[in-house]
Amino acid sequence: MWGLGVLIPLLGAAGALRVSQVPGELWVPAGEEVTLWCRVLAAEPWDLLRVEWVKDGARGALCAARLRPGTSTAPAPCGPRLRMAWDPPSATLSLHRAQGEDAGRYLCRVTVEIPHHGTATGNGTRLHVTAADGGHQADTRIYVNMAPRAPKKLLPPPKVMESRTYQTGLHRARGPPTAPQP
Repeated sequence: MWGLGVLIPLLGAAGALRVSQVPGELWVPAGEEVTLWCRVLAAEPWDLLRVEWVKDGARGALCAARLRPGTSTAPAPCGPRLRMAWDPPSATLSLHRAQGEDAGRYLCRVTVEIPHHGTATGNGTRLHVTAADGGHQADTRIYVNMAPRAPKKLLPPPKVMESRTYQTGLHRARGPPTAPQP
């Protein structure tokens, strides 16, 4: 839809560097792996780029790497459960065995170091970690099937009618329908 010939001049007019993060929110069960993603849009070529993943409220970067144009990096560890990868123009942060304290807002911050210094930060991805047993959201409705209560007192079985009228009517009902008689 948007060609690079159209996109690059637009970026140059609005800013030389942009970072986008999608989705804005992710849900992951505790103990599972989750990958956060950001895309770097640069209006001008760069020689050295620094990509950092930061978490709101945390000091310093969780992961950081200096990158050269056109080079991809395999997932590299930056902590016991964190790995960062770069596949131009996208960076990912993988979190292994998510835990409750991992919940929060993660931001991808990118800095062009050479030739011109410039920094941009993504809009963030909010990570929610749910209970490992598939815990429910507060607004999730839970339905439970319940058997109806049995009556406290059982009714006696109906009495058998042995009158001739009843037996005749029953016999007639089993046969083919007949037209009413005048």
